[in-house]
Formats: sequence, C-alpha cells, structure tokens
Amino acid sequence: MSTKPKSESTMTLLLAAVFIVYMYFLIRIIVFKGAPFSLQSLWEQAGRMLEHPDRIFKRQGNYVPFKEISRGIDHLSLSDPFSSLNLVGNLLAFIPFGVFVPMLLSQKVRLFQKVFMLSFALSLSFEVTQLVLYIGTFDVDDLILNTCGGVVGYAIYRMLVSSGLFTTISKRC
Repeated sequence: MSTKPKSESTMTLLLAAVFIVYMYFLIRIIVFKGAPFSLQSLWEQAGRMLEHPDRIFKRQGNYVPFKEISRGIDHLSLSDPFSSLNLVGNLLAFIPFGVFVPMLLSQKVRLFQKVFMLSFALSLSFEVTQLVLYIGTFDVDDLILNTCGGVVGYAIYRMLVSSGLFTTISKRC
C-alpha cells in the first residue's frame, strides 16, 4: 500500500506522462530529424546494416571533440539565427531532461551524477542509433552538447527547488 498522498501520486503520474511525450519528441527531433519514420523501414535498415556491418566504419562523422562546437561558435550571428541552430538546439533539447530526471527519481542521492550519466547515455544511444541505422551521422560534439544540456537542466531544477518555486518537489527532496 502506498504512503504517498493521492495528489502527490497524481502529480507523479502526470509528470511521467509529460516526460514520455517529451521523450517521444526528443527522439523524433534528434534521431529522425523530425522526418516521418516507420518501424518497418527501421527494421529493413537494420537488416541492411547487418548484411554489411563494414558500412558503419566507413561512415563519415565527427569524432574530434569540439570541432563542430568551435565552428558553430565562429559562425554565431544575430543576423542569421539559424547559424547556431545545431549548437544551441542540441543544448536546449536536453535541458528538460535534466529537469525531469531528478523530479522522477525516487532516490535523491547523487542526483548530479545520475543526471550527467543518464544524459550522456541517452545522447550516446541516439548517436549510435543514427550511426548503425544509417539515419544520421555520429557527432561527438552532439554528445557533449546534449550532456551539457542535461547538466544545465539539473542546475535549473536545483535553482527552482532552492527558490521554493517547486514547493511540492522540494518536499520530496
């Protein structure tokens, strides 16, 4: 039998539902670049990769840390807001993840490390999926930016809890 009040259980369920919707859109945007996809086409693509696994190692990608980040910073421009879309987008996309994770975890020990590791693991799984299924390219800078976004989200979470804006959440911490 649960010891949580009904309103807190409802809030946790609602939070989990919003997190699932967020994850759907995150996968859709990062892995599939917003394009429509079907499970059948992914299955077929996986089959093609299994027939020719050497293709994975012949794919171009960015394996040099900070290469694309430096290029993005060099091309920042107020007159062209899309010049830094990759740079800012990868960071912003994971900020909600860094807020949701501590809110959803029941054990509140070592939250920073958990957010960091889960952000890194999720981003790595996205990059490897793109590489293996041949639906994008592996970019180590995306991994860095996504992980940093998760950490920024965690910092925002901590500030909101400390400020008392998340009174329900701060009671759970």
